Amino acid sequence: VDPGDIAVALAAGAAGAVSLATGAPTALIGVMVAVALLPPLATFGMLLGAGLAVPARGALLLLLVNLICINLSGVVTFMAAGVRPGRWYEQKRASRARKISVAIWLTLLALLVLAITSQE
Repeated sequence: VDPGDIAVALAAGAAGAVSLATGAPTALIGVMVAVALLPPLATFGMLLGAGLAVPARGALLLLLVNLICINLSGVVTFMAAGVRPGRWYEQKRASRARKISVAIWLTLLALLVLAITSQE
């Protein structure tokens, strides 16, 4: 896992969020998730099943990077696109939830980057 993987995962999440916000076909979102999440998950399972714990950890880290970055960039993209609840009384709660969500995803990403850099 390297910084390029983080950039690709952030771009994939943003692309998925933009396609969802603009009403693009939902198949595109499924393909984005399948490409970003299934290969590292399958690799993790196969390596772990073969008893190769160290390479399996790398695949797990890539899966976590993709998962966190997709969620983080999705939330940020929806914020930038102005996606808001339909009812006025839910907007304050949604605004607070967005801020908390971004903080949580950023914290998880920072912890993951620390874990990746400490293993090298």
